[in-house]
Order: sequence, then structure tokens, then C-alpha cells
Amino acid sequence: MKTILVTGGTDGIGKGIATHYLKKGDRVIVIGSSAAKGNLFLSEAKQLGAEERAIFLQADLSSVKENKRIIEEVKSRLHSLDMVVFSATSHKIKKEYTETQEGLEFNFGLSYMSRFVLSFGFKELLEKSDIPIIVNVCAPGMNGTVDLNDIQNKNNYNGSKARYHGSRLNDLLGVAFVDMDTVRKIKYVLFNPWAVQTTGMLETIENPVNKLFTKLIFKIIGKPVDQAIIPIIELLDKPPEPNLTAYIQRKEVSLTKKTFNRENAQQLYKNTVQLLEVVMEK
Repeated sequence: MKTILVTGGTDGIGKGIATHYLKKGDRVIVIGSSAAKGNLFLSEAKQLGAEERAIFLQADLSSVKENKRIIEEVKSRLHSLDMVVFSATSHKIKKEYTETQEGLEFNFGLSYMSRFVLSFGFKELLEKSDIPIIVNVCAPGMNGTVDLNDIQNKNNYNGSKARYHGSRLNDLLGVAFVDMDTVRKIKYVLFNPWAVQTTGMLETIENPVNKLFTKLIFKIIGKPVDQAIIPIIELLDKPPEPNLTAYIQRKEVSLTKKTFNRENAQQLYKNTVQLLEVVMEK
């Protein structure tokens, strides 16, 4: 029996992966912000006869302190982790710059900083596994740049650009993690699922016409969750040989792309560590 932890595990891709491994007979920890959705996950696990292998931890992962609390909670419960999947995200595009209570831009905190903190925070538990792997569900392989002088998009904020910027930050996170990992046991995979038919994505669209149009487009090009997770499951069950890989569905992305620049990754790592020190002092 393996142990898998899934952020955003009560919705969409995350829930699909969590349910797959529960059915397979593994221990599954899901982290989400909604107690109601968490209780629904536990109820469904009970129906599968897997209640003893299902754990739900409620947390606001846009908060650094909450991420650190989750790390300590997991360490107190488990001796090791085999797999970690980061899929917690917000599909809602904020029209205005919005900060968390810790002073971080919301999407930056949830989609990047959380994954940074948890990647390094779970490293010790993962290294106790035989074949440890992290799958970071983001959007590698897409063009874009990172503004290292404004990693939270405070200047000339644009909600859509902030989300794309977050994916570029995760590209560099993968590079930095592997670069800093002297043990070199953990496989780090950046995964782009492309278009997926999830209710969360549609719920964030307020305009009825836009929602209908988006639903139609995703019906044409998007995949249902049970199909979209298949390539992720394949990677989790049989991790790639290289320590860092990136995929768009089953197509491997070249790490020679500018979005994986090593110098930028090292600088972002330094900037992130400095920012974390400021947050923790508050």
C-alpha cells in the first residue's frame, strides 16, 4: 500500500486522482479549503470501504502558515510519502489585485508559494519512499516570461496574466527543486493537462453567454476528468528516469525552453526564500 497526498483533492483532477488510488487500495490524504467537500470525499471513501485509508485535512493553501501547519500535521501522522500531487488552484480570475492576510497576491500564494513550501516541506517524508514522485499540475510548455522584479504582479496587475505568470513560476520551481536536491531521489514532474471538463472552471464564469460558449468549447476540445487523469496516473505509477520532466498530456516538453532557465530559477528561489522570511516574521 502506497501513500499519496493530493492538494485540491476534493475537486476536479485532484479528486479524480484521489479516488483512483483509494479504489486501488492505497492510503490517500486530500487537502482542500471546503469542509463540506472534504466530508463528501470521506463519505464516498466510506462507500468504497476505504474510510480507514482516507484522510481529509482542511486548509487555506494561499496562506504560508497554513501550508507549514499542514506539513507538521502530515509529519505527525505519517512516516513517509510515496506520491504528492499539487492540483489546488483557483479558476476565478480576479479583476483587481487581491492580497491574503499575509500580504501575498492571492493566486501567487495559492498556485506558486504553496507548492514551493510543500515541495521542500515534504522532501524528507518523500525520501523515505522507494520511488518518490511529485507531480505539479500547472501549465509547462507554454510561452511566457517571469518578471523577477515583480513576482507577485503588483505593478500593472492583470488577472489573466497573473495566472499565466504563476505557471511560469512553477516551471522555475521544478528547476530549482531538482537543482537544490542533493539526494536526487525524488522525481519532479511538471504536468499540463490541457483542457479539462471541470465544474470549478465553469462556476467562475459569471456571464451566462460566456459560460455557455466556454462550456461548448470545452465539450469539443476538453476531456472529462476520468480521461484527463490517465497520463498523470501513468507517470505516478511509473516515474520517468530524469529527475525533472515536463509534459503536455503525454507529450514531453523540452527543458531547453527559456521558461526553464536555470539562472532565473536560482534567482526566483532566492527571492522566494527572502519573501518567506518576511511573511513568517509577521
